[in-house]
Amino acid sequence: TPIVLLESTATTVPSSPTVTPIPCDPLAAAFCITDGHFLFQPPILLPDNNSVDIGYLYGSTQSRKREAHRGVEFQNASGTPVYAAGAGVVVFADSDKVIKVSPWTNFYGNVVIIRHSNDLYTLYAHLSKILVQAGDQVDAGTLIGEVGLTGAAIGSHLHFEVRKGRDGTDYSSTENPVLWLMPHAGTGTLSITLKMDIEQNIERQFVVSYYADGITDPTRIYYISSYATGFEHNAEDAVLGELPPGRYRIAFNDTVGTHERWADIEAGKLTEVYFVVK
Repeated sequence: TPIVLLESTATTVPSSPTVTPIPCDPLAAAFCITDGHFLFQPPILLPDNNSVDIGYLYGSTQSRKREAHRGVEFQNASGTPVYAAGAGVVVFADSDKVIKVSPWTNFYGNVVIIRHSNDLYTLYAHLSKILVQAGDQVDAGTLIGEVGLTGAAIGSHLHFEVRKGRDGTDYSSTENPVLWLMPHAGTGTLSITLKMDIEQNIERQFVVSYYADGITDPTRIYYISSYATGFEHNAEDAVLGELPPGRYRIAFNDTVGTHERWADIEAGKLTEVYFVVK
């Protein structure tokens, strides 16, 4: 409809109402795909190993053989460069022999903690060398230390955590780092949430099967567990990253029987799957 001018007063045609997309509800849908909140780059860069060790994932205990894991591990030789995962300010750069950042002294060895925006902190532990000091401003990719095996490390590796709130020294304030780390190129991330009447975590065993296009049998199978007791503050119950795009079956057993969901993984995205467990 054209604009009509009457006595030099312009009358405009009303615009169409703005359409707001309805967010996907993972409780109503088989799965939801979102952008996630991938704010951090891996603290280890290629050509070194920048993949998370899936043998000891966040929230797991390796079948109750080890302390419940508050972070993730990057297996690398001592001396491998460690970089800041994002821009921020170094708030701790020292050994934890005097100031504890866990329930025990000398547990993490040489540690760097960086404060980022949004009340987030990243922690880098078991370092052989610390190359920054408290008060330093860093950018994503700033060299901050080297991989080592100080503290209670079993073999050389980088222990990496994301903590939220307080001053970054609260051992119980961790988030799953895989939900905050940018997926590797060409891969996506999966989160699994169990909605229960009573929120008490036990380590349930999930089988995550990947089906390549046109293949009826699974191309790859991942065996992971849900979070252990003490991780009830986390919204989700298990996370798996670095997954190739495609179709996945997520399943677990309990006293009722087998529960399963089919979901798609997209590169650079987060797929959320919810199970309602009675």
